[in-house]
Amino acid sequence: MDQFRAVVPRSLVHRAANKLHLPVWHEVQAFVQRAEIRKHPLWTDPPVDALGQPLLLIGGMCSTGQLLAPLHDVLLRLNFRCVLAPTGLGLDCSEAIVRRSESTLLRLVDATGRPAIIVGHSRGGQIGRVLAARRPDLAGGLITLGSPLTRQLGVNPWLFAHLSVIAIAGSLGVPGLMRTSCGWGSCCQRFRAELVGALPEQIPFTSVYSRRDSIVDWRSCLDPAARHREVDTAHGALLWAPESLLALVDELVGMLRQPHDKELAAS
Repeated sequence: MDQFRAVVPRSLVHRAANKLHLPVWHEVQAFVQRAEIRKHPLWTDPPVDALGQPLLLIGGMCSTGQLLAPLHDVLLRLNFRCVLAPTGLGLDCSEAIVRRSESTLLRLVDATGRPAIIVGHSRGGQIGRVLAARRPDLAGGLITLGSPLTRQLGVNPWLFAHLSVIAIAGSLGVPGLMRTSCGWGSCCQRFRAELVGALPEQIPFTSVYSRRDSIVDWRSCLDPAARHREVDTAHGALLWAPESLLALVDELVGMLRQPHDKELAAS
């Protein structure tokens, strides 16, 4: 092992693992960062008390509770009523994930009596944008993290190849997987239209992206309906890097203040 470290620097291993988008590697990173984030001022000195503001957190492809834990923990620490969308591993037909997430969003809003802020990472941001367009009555704001919005498949060739294999398996009848027809067939036709369609102006919308993202083409994150916020992290690290979390919390604080600002303007 020592000889390996001498030949292959640890930073090179990190870059290779991120480039290949290895889920297990990202799980390890999230586990480590979950402990480290509790030493950060975001945790030790929370900048806002969200007072139970409902928030739906939507993971991307191959996301698990462990992967989302650093961000989820911070949101709970800030006193958001944060619920994870039931995406499974985010490999299903887009329209099926939207329908399940819509049911969860509706229950969350009914339980709190307030529209929920939607936060989605990667493919989860696509789901969130469609949810906000489809149910603006339930959405109090939308933040996407490294999500290809202007091009549904604005991802690197390696990931596209993986998606193609998954879609072929789904088309052959493997349950819980997207199918090749999801890209152009009728099952996801509405989803594709709403992903790039108009979004009500009253819903604040921020797209957080990184030019260092090796998974998603950062240019596909520049939705014309969104406010754009650039950070300098890898794709997976958008869920746990302090720079990304600080940008996200800053945008959330702005969304929490908007209703108050509107009341002041009207008085």
